[in-house]
Order: sequence, then structure tokens, then C-alpha cells
Amino acid sequence: MKRTLFLLLAWIICGSASAQEAWYIDGYHGGVWGHYPDWNTRFMADQLAAHPDWNINIEIEPETWARAIQVDSLAFNDFRKFFDAGRIEYVNPTYAQGYLYNISGESIVRQFQYGMQSLKKYFPNAEFTTYSSEEPCFTSALPQILTSFGFKYASLKNPNTCFGGYTRAHGGEKVYWIGPDGSAILTSPRYAIEALSNQSTWQTIAWNNGAGYLQSAHNDGIVHPIGMTLQDAGWKGGPFIGNNANYTTWRNYFEHVVNTDSATRWNVSQEDILVNLVWGSQVTQRIAQQVRAAENKILQTEKLLAMAVWEGKMQWPQAAFDTAWRTLLLAEHHDCWIVPYNGQPGDTWADKVCNWTTRTHHICDSLIDVAFARQDYAQITLIKNGYQLENDMYRINIDTVHGGVITELFAKKINRSFAVNGFNELRGNFYEKGGRHSSMESPVRVSLLPDGLQMKGLIAGTPFTQTITLTSGDPKIDFTLRLDWKENTKIGQPVKGEYKWEKREKPFYNDSNKLLVVFPSTLKNVHVAKDAPYDVTESQLDNTFFNSWDSIKNNIILNWVDITDGKCGMALFTDHTTSYTHGRNFPLGLDIQYSGMGLWGRNYTIDGPTTVHYAIVLHKGNWEQGNIPAENMQWNEPMISNNSIFTLDGGPVQVTSMSWKDGRLIVRLYNPSIKTSQARLSFSREIAGATLVELNGRTKANGKTKAIMNNKQVIVDLPRFAIRTLSINPQ
Repeated sequence: MKRTLFLLLAWIICGSASAQEAWYIDGYHGGVWGHYPDWNTRFMADQLAAHPDWNINIEIEPETWARAIQVDSLAFNDFRKFFDAGRIEYVNPTYAQGYLYNISGESIVRQFQYGMQSLKKYFPNAEFTTYSSEEPCFTSALPQILTSFGFKYASLKNPNTCFGGYTRAHGGEKVYWIGPDGSAILTSPRYAIEALSNQSTWQTIAWNNGAGYLQSAHNDGIVHPIGMTLQDAGWKGGPFIGNNANYTTWRNYFEHVVNTDSATRWNVSQEDILVNLVWGSQVTQRIAQQVRAAENKILQTEKLLAMAVWEGKMQWPQAAFDTAWRTLLLAEHHDCWIVPYNGQPGDTWADKVCNWTTRTHHICDSLIDVAFARQDYAQITLIKNGYQLENDMYRINIDTVHGGVITELFAKKINRSFAVNGFNELRGNFYEKGGRHSSMESPVRVSLLPDGLQMKGLIAGTPFTQTITLTSGDPKIDFTLRLDWKENTKIGQPVKGEYKWEKREKPFYNDSNKLLVVFPSTLKNVHVAKDAPYDVTESQLDNTFFNSWDSIKNNIILNWVDITDGKCGMALFTDHTTSYTHGRNFPLGLDIQYSGMGLWGRNYTIDGPTTVHYAIVLHKGNWEQGNIPAENMQWNEPMISNNSIFTLDGGPVQVTSMSWKDGRLIVRLYNPSIKTSQARLSFSREIAGATLVELNGRTKANGKTKAIMNNKQVIVDLPRFAIRTLSINPQ
């Protein structure tokens, strides 16, 4: 009997150990701009030699390798031998490790294009198979982008660097991550059992393959559990969890460890990307504005010069655009956004962003100098307690006695009034100045403009200036707000007790107390939608509010957010990525300012004026019926008024970029719709041919366009939220 019990116990122990065999993703994250000491290449090569069973995954900024070769070419050559031997996989080949959810879809494409192009110079045999990141560098449209670049696999894990967020826990060992266009990529998710750590505010329990994590995975039927940490370049520990581990590359894990047949499908929404930064802080706001302005400028410049090349006026200036894109891509580096104050005075990440984006602007300005003048369309009338601003689209009553808020907003084309008193009010918690204050507490002084008016007022003693402008035939109501801060004014949720950055509750999470501009409306029981890179998310949130690291909600506005009651709607446009507010008893609002404690106990301060540009569009139906993507694109790229190369018909399809490569016109199309669309491009002259290509340049499977009629018209089918790239031979 004892022998039987002994054998049974041995079987249970051995069986349990066998069932809990685990794998681990180790490697390094960083680069010459973030953190990469000169000795690091030699260190990695020597560690790989000393530990034959150690395999690593890297996301090192491509520009790092030029420095590494200069410092120690022998070390680089030794390192590259391990790369060519398959013991190293490059898992994030973007140019600057951007968060991706906070930039344009076209910027994401260029991050991969320029990054992979650069890396091929140093690692000619590189194959980019799996996308993975140490930070939450994810966005819902990645399956489409990755597969078009030739990637086969992805990871949605970032277990050891969750300061800026994480993905929603979902499923078991693997899923097919389904993008908004229907594209699928085999993915290792953050498992449903992969809880957030109760020991930190930056880790999940998968960070070191701890016993509790592996046991939970085993209990949930996960046969091949995997943990992950991409160490910071500069850490000197070698293999992260010791020598007795199954260190693997992601490629090897997917191709030789897991069985792809049993993967489930997961339609990932942008609201499954649970990310947050210190939105509303002045430093983050400026970075977001500078990046957005540079994105808009370079894409407009490319399109305008593409037309000039088509017309035979010039040659395509590829080298200049390469330089302009380089500095913009660097400004999209995740460290710019999450640790903007890091660095020496005058050379912080925030300083770098200013310098980089200024360089992009200068290059674009040197390529083309285009000026546009607005015409005078608005009529302004003096009324009781204020002014009435009117054109063919709107009638707007402004209460100058109460801070310049809008008391009446009547949309003539819709025949409906939208504003509730307090529309366009500034309000926030000035906790060192008596608490909550509003722009409605004092009157404003008004100056009349040809196309609108300018108001000057006060909020909690701080002067503000706001302009409101209208243009005939344009459904956009344009606002520019400037706050002339005289001191570092605390705004938001005050710290309770001693501040400890390890606490899950963080004051910058609480948007309800930040300085907001709010838009209470007559719309009731509304549905919320918001754009994301190459996507539109139909929000499932009851509200946008949270105050703890373990309850993050995706409350991010990239370009626009829209509310609708089904019959009519209202869209809010912003000039930078930030957060928005909305809830059952809380109006749609835009985050304007936060000042207080941020990440790592850093005091995020106000050090000068704040200027924010935003707009409101009133429309029938939902965001799609209101043509909101097109209106927003025109708002972002006002210089593109006429395309001399082709006309575009057949649906809501947008031209997101136009450029030239090897004598061919490259046109990227995007369908910002929940429905399949067909784009008809009618060229101004005959063309020799057109081919659909993938983002990596290869001809797309079935890559012939649907039709070329009279050598002048090209027809392209685009599924919902799909992008398609046309390579056009003009000869």
C-alpha cells in the first residue's frame, strides 16, 4: 500500500512538472536614443557564447547599429553571427519604437518601412516574422499592417513594463488577432489568467514565469505557457531568470512549440488596448501637438509634390523626404511621451521632440511654400448678453456675461438646436485656489473678426483668449483656445497623504477634475464612436473615468470622437492625441490641462501658455452618415484642395499618402467605413498600368486592379477599414 501511494505521489509530481513545462521570451529593449551603453553589443555577444541554450529577442532602435559598428566592429560581427544562426529574433523593427495607438496610420506604416529598410543594411539576412514589444506599443489595426509587411505572428504581452498600460486579458495559449478590416495574425495574448501583479504597478504575473503564474496557466489548460521580459539594454544580468529555462525566440515558439490549429479568434477593439499617459499635462500636450502638426505637414507636402512630379515640374526629392520622416519618426518614440522630462536640461525627450519636428517642418517648407487665405463669411450681430454669430450653416448665440459660453447652437441644414447652456465652458478643479472654477464665473471682452470673434476672459484668475470662426459651406466650427498661465497652477485630483508612485491610484488618471472644455448637448442616450489608426471604434464604455492602474480604460481621442442619438450627432476634433470625457451624467469634453503628480513621482508642471485648436461638427445620423472621417482629414490637411493627378469617386475612400518610388506613383487608399467600398480613380491622362502592392513592396496576391478603362480609370475594392497601396506606371 505504501509503495502504491509512493508511486502515485511520484506520478503526480512528475506529471505536474511535465505538464508545467514553460517557455520564456528574454532579450533586450532600447537603443542609442534611449539607453544603449557602448559595451552592450560585446556583452550580448559574450553572453550568447557563454550560454548556448540562451536565445533572445530584441527591439533595438535601428540607428543604434551605426554607433555599435563605430565603437566595436568586432563585437558587432560576433553578435551578427548569432543573429544569422537563428538565436536572435528582431521583434520590433520600427524606426523608433512608437506606441502606435497615438499616431497616424501612415506614420505607423513609415515606422515599419524605414525601420526594416535600415535594419537590412546591418542584418542582410533578417526575417521579420513576429511583432512584440516591451512597452504597450499596440493598436487595433496592426494585423492588417503586419501581415502586409510579411509578419506571421504577434504578441500582445508586455508583462514587465506596464507603466503606460497593457492589453485586456483574453483567452488561452494563442488567438488569431482579428483587425478591423478582417485581417488575422496568430498571436500570444495576455492570457485570461495573466493577472496584474499585486506587488507593483508595472508588471503582470508573467514577467518571470513564477510558480503561481505557471500553475494558473496549467489549471486553465495552457499547455505551453510563456513568460516575457525584454530587459533594458544596459542591464548586466545575462539570462533573466537563470540558466534552467526554455529560452526561445518568438519565431521558434510559434513554429515549433505551439499547434496553430487550436487557436481561437479575437476581434480586438481599440478599447482592448488599455493604455494611458499623463494626458492634459503641458509637456505631453505639446509633444502630441508637435507630432500631429509634423504628420499633417509632411503628408500634405508629399501629396503636393507628387502632383508637381506628375506634371513634370520637378524630380521627386526622396533624400529630403527621408530626412524629414526620420526626425518625425524619432519624435514618435515611446520615451518621448512617457518620460518627457528625462535627459539633461535643454536635451530632454521633450526638447528633442521640439527640435526633431521643427526639422521636419523646415524641410517641408524648403520643398514648397504654399499660402492660403480664408474668406470672410460670418455675420456677427449684437444680442442681449452677448453676440450672435451666423452663416449659411449655423446660428450661434454667445453669452459674454458668463464666460463666452454658447447658449444656442442651431444647425440650419439639420434644423435642430444642439447646445445646452454651458456649451464650450472651461471648468476644472484648482485645488490650491479654492477648488472647482469655471469660465462662466466672469464676463469676457469681445473683438470682432472677419470670420468670427475673439473673446478674452478669466478662469481662476488666469487669462484666456478664445476665437470662434465659421466658413460658408463648411460644417466645422473652429475654436482656438489660449491660456496665459502666470504660474504653475495645480489642476486636477490632489494627492491624498504621502505620494508613493507604487500606489495603484494615480491622480493624473482622474480626468473629471482636470481642466476641461465641455459640450453639454440636447442629444440624449447617445452612442460614442472614436477614430484610431486605420480604424473607428464603437465605444462600449459606460463612461471614460477611472483612477487606478488596474482599471485603465481607453479614453483616448486620436483625431475625433463622435456622439449620436441615431438621428443626429456631434463630432469633436482635436489637434493632438489626448483624452476625452463622457458618461451618462457627464458631457462630452476635451482634456485641456493637468498639473500635478505624474509617473514615477514626477511633478508635471505648467511653464508657459497653453494653446489648443479644436472643432465641432454637427451632422445627421452617425459618424459615417455625417462624413466625419473626410471632414477631419480636410481639417488636418487644408492645403490639399485639388488633386491634379486623378479624381476619386465611389465611396468614402481617402487618399492617405501619395509619393514616388522608382519612377512609379505610389498611392495609399483607406476605407474609413464599416462597409465595403469601391474606389474609382479617374486619371488626368492615360497611364501604362497599375498594380496593387503590399506594404513590403511585393505584388499583392491577385494584385491586378479590377479594371483599367481607356487606360485612364482604375477601380479598387476595399473591405471595411482596409488600406490598399497602388503602384502606378505613368508611362
